[in-house]
Amino acid sequence: MSNPSPQTGHLMGVPTGKSRVTGFRYDPTNLEPDLEQAFERLSWRKFVKPDSRVFVKPNFTLPFYKAGVTSTESLVEATLSILKDRASEVFVGESDGGANSFTAEFSLQKHGMQDICRRTGATLLNLSTAPRARVKETINGTSVEVTLPRPLLEMDESVSIPVLKVHAVTQVSLSLKNMWGCHPDGMRLVDHTHLSERLALIARVVNLRFAVIDAIYGLTRRGPMHGDPVKVGAIIVGDNPVAIDATAARLMGFRAEEINHIVGASQAGLGPHREAEIELLEDLSRFQQQFELKSTIVDRLGSLTFRSKYLTKLVFDSPLSKPIYRLVGRKFRKMIANPGDEL
Repeated sequence: MSNPSPQTGHLMGVPTGKSRVTGFRYDPTNLEPDLEQAFERLSWRKFVKPDSRVFVKPNFTLPFYKAGVTSTESLVEATLSILKDRASEVFVGESDGGANSFTAEFSLQKHGMQDICRRTGATLLNLSTAPRARVKETINGTSVEVTLPRPLLEMDESVSIPVLKVHAVTQVSLSLKNMWGCHPDGMRLVDHTHLSERLALIARVVNLRFAVIDAIYGLTRRGPMHGDPVKVGAIIVGDNPVAIDATAARLMGFRAEEINHIVGASQAGLGPHREAEIELLEDLSRFQQQFELKSTIVDRLGSLTFRSKYLTKLVFDSPLSKPIYRLVGRKFRKMIANPGDEL
């Protein structure tokens, strides 16, 4: 696969000039037309062809809708409907919950994805039961591997539908971080070392191009599942995952230049993160917020496991895991089925 210049908004070697980001005020009565207009402003038909296979990755961090945490089902449906009118095949999928807290099958059912796929003609993918492949590549001088469902390696384009939220370890969880859910193992947290490079590798091999950020509600203070929802009332759309994540991070009040996985993806040639290299097609300042990140002691201790595979194994998947969880006042591998279970 070609290694594109970070100065242009492409992953497949097709020059497009500056990466572009747009957005609009969320109106549930006009969502699909507004979203389609945003895609048209990004010249999406240049990339999504009539014979294209497209994968859409929502953020179903929980097996039920939660404002500021999971993607709004109507936004997922509108995205699938627009894509299916153009592309040959459109797929949508998610994997098992982290720490095996719920199955992808349960989550997709609770989010109504079977009905949404019937209405849009999209194909539902359970990423945790699909055949798997191990992909290895050197990213920014570091050799990393990821496990991915084989069907994702056959996609012409991928679209990420994240939520505008903070993350206790990575600072923000947007389009790039959302793709970590493509890792089909419910214990994927043991692979958190070199996460920035792994996220860049995933974005590259699945041909992640477009992102539709669900900013109807954002999540501040503590993420990706806890924290305080903030009503923003926006949908942010971009033709490059690095550019849109950098832009969204700035709208949250953060400095994109200080977010490791965004800068790392840019250095890997996946897109620009600097403001001067990103073209805003819409004035997004009306959606400006001041999010904050207040990690707990547990969050800070958990962030240490991102730096050591052995420490991660010790904390999350060893005979000492249960005592460690009890020590910090957490329940070990709690199953999540209903609202409130995640608390």
